[in-house]
Amino acid sequence: MTDESEKKDEGATSTADPFEVKWRKKNERTSTAESSVPATEAADTAGLQRELDDAQQRIKDLQDRWHRAQADIANLRRRTEQERGDMEKFASMMLVADLLPVLDNFERAISTIPGDLAMLTWLQGVLLIERHFQAILEHQGLQPIDAVGQQFNPQLHEAINEIQTADHPAGTVVQEYQKGYTMHDRVIRPALVEVAAAPENSEETPQPEETGEAQTETIADEAETDNVGP
Repeated sequence: MTDESEKKDEGATSTADPFEVKWRKKNERTSTAESSVPATEAADTAGLQRELDDAQQRIKDLQDRWHRAQADIANLRRRTEQERGDMEKFASMMLVADLLPVLDNFERAISTIPGDLAMLTWLQGVLLIERHFQAILEHQGLQPIDAVGQQFNPQLHEAINEIQTADHPAGTVVQEYQKGYTMHDRVIRPALVEVAAAPENSEETPQPEETGEAQTETIADEAETDNVGP
């Protein structure tokens, strides 16, 4: 039966139109190719999706690295500016510290000027120079330290003397020998001060002078008694 059907098909093909036979074969090849397209497209789509995911991950990594680099650069720039500012402040503090003795000498000289000479023209010029000099130092950040009447602070004051007194609370600065200064919230020279201390509570005892006099009188009385005649 198979041989007969094949023969029939061959006979039908031999009698059919050649154009029709070619068209039928073309349709068969097209249907076969179309049946294989979905599998190929699925494989290509999966590959493209993997490549897209890899590319997006690389982009994300590069963006993270770029943000970290930007943050590092900003921190470095801020740290560099801060160090430069600190160096400028330190340099100005050293210069101002060297100029403080000049300011002290100005103040000492002005404090000794007699009152009847205060209105002299040349003296007014000296006072103007002193005020100008002090204004320049204050513009650089120089500030005097409060001392007299303040509680002693070892970070701001340097005690060179202690006086026992009941007129001031213990630990209070009662006198300033040399002015202290701060600059940019740092002490460049502490104030030299005298600090009050509580008086010692001592019992009343005979003074050495009084004890000596009493002993002298006793010895004199004894001598008089011994020298009394019959």
